[in-house]
Amino acid sequence: MKSILTLIITFIISTASFAQVDAYSEDVKKCIKSNGTVDYYENVVDQLFTMLEKQYASQNVPVSVWDELKLLKKESLEELSQMMVSAYRGHFSHQDVKNMNALYSTQAGQNMFKDASALTEADKEALTEFYRSETGQKITGSQDSMNESMSKISEIWSSDLYRTIVNKLSEKGFNL
Repeated sequence: MKSILTLIITFIISTASFAQVDAYSEDVKKCIKSNGTVDYYENVVDQLFTMLEKQYASQNVPVSVWDELKLLKKESLEELSQMMVSAYRGHFSHQDVKNMNALYSTQAGQNMFKDASALTEADKEALTEFYRSETGQKITGSQDSMNESMSKISEIWSSDLYRTIVNKLSEKGFNL
C-alpha cells in the first residue's frame, strides 16, 4: 500500500513539475517574441539563406531545394527558443518572466522596443518603476551574464544551422 501511495505522490509531483517547466518555457517564448528577439533571429535565418544562395550560385541549386531547406527555419527557431529558455532559467524565476511579459504587453513596454522616441512621460515613469522592482534589478544586474549566455547560444545555434544546411546541400550533390 505504501508503494502505491509513494508512486501516486511521485506521479503527482512529477506532473506538477512538468507543467511548471512547460509553463515557464511558454512564458519565456512569449517574452522573447514580445521583446523582438524572435524577429531578430528570423531575420538572421533569412540572411543566412541569402548568403548561402550567393555562395552556391555556381552550383545552380534549384529553387525547390532552397524552398525545402527553408522549411528548417521553424524547427531551428524552436531549438533556439529552447536554448534561450535555459539561459532565462539560469537568471530569472517564473514570476520574473511573468513580470517581464506584463511589462512588454503595456504601451510603455512596446514603445521601449519599437520606438523609444514615442515614450511618453507616463511610459518613462512606468519603466522606471519596473526597473526599480526586484525583477528589474535582476535584469540590470544580470545583463552582462545574460548577454554572454545569449552570445554563446547564438554562436552555437547559428553554426549548427549553417552546418545542417551545408550538409543537406552536400547530400543532394551540391558542394562548394
